[in-house]
Amino acid sequence: MKKLLGIFTIFALLTGCTSQKMMSIYQTEGVEIGQNSSGVDILKKYSTSRPITILRSSLSLCIAQELDNSPVVLTNENYYGSNWWSYYNTNNHQSITVSGGDTIKLVEGNNVVANAVTDYQYYSKYFVSYTLTTTRNKNGIHYLFSNIKQAQQYTGSSINDGFENIKTIERDHPDLVIEALNKDVDKIQECLVRQ
Repeated sequence: MKKLLGIFTIFALLTGCTSQKMMSIYQTEGVEIGQNSSGVDILKKYSTSRPITILRSSLSLCIAQELDNSPVVLTNENYYGSNWWSYYNTNNHQSITVSGGDTIKLVEGNNVVANAVTDYQYYSKYFVSYTLTTTRNKNGIHYLFSNIKQAQQYTGSSINDGFENIKTIERDHPDLVIEALNKDVDKIQECLVRQ
């Protein structure tokens, strides 16, 4: 009985450390799932279209005004020594600055290509970087997000790996990433109809 209880405890601990796939992301309209080099499902692309009848501003102007591609600072802390003996603790705060550059990459006809970074909050702040390709047509604007990656701003004592592909597991919050991308689309749409 003790062996069975021990095996059950180990199994519970091991399975409790894994994150489940977020099945709803597979049914989200506009989401394209791909695989990384290890064969793990990742958020590859996301597309959405929005109707627009009257443009009061240009698409490239609104993208330049509403999207941001400023560098972001990612941090972590390394502790040496023991947590119980504070005189052995030396707090080594590490920061790296990543991303950044021009927002607009290309304007050609009815198409605009841009790089940007947005963010969302889930206990900690997460940055999402992406490439956006917009196409204006007679019915509205098509938004295609690709090269979507995210990074946690502060990782505590864990190593901060910077921007990485977004897995379809709950721990990577692909639903919140899509929500953040849609907020950027909303900002562009609002700009287009402003005077």
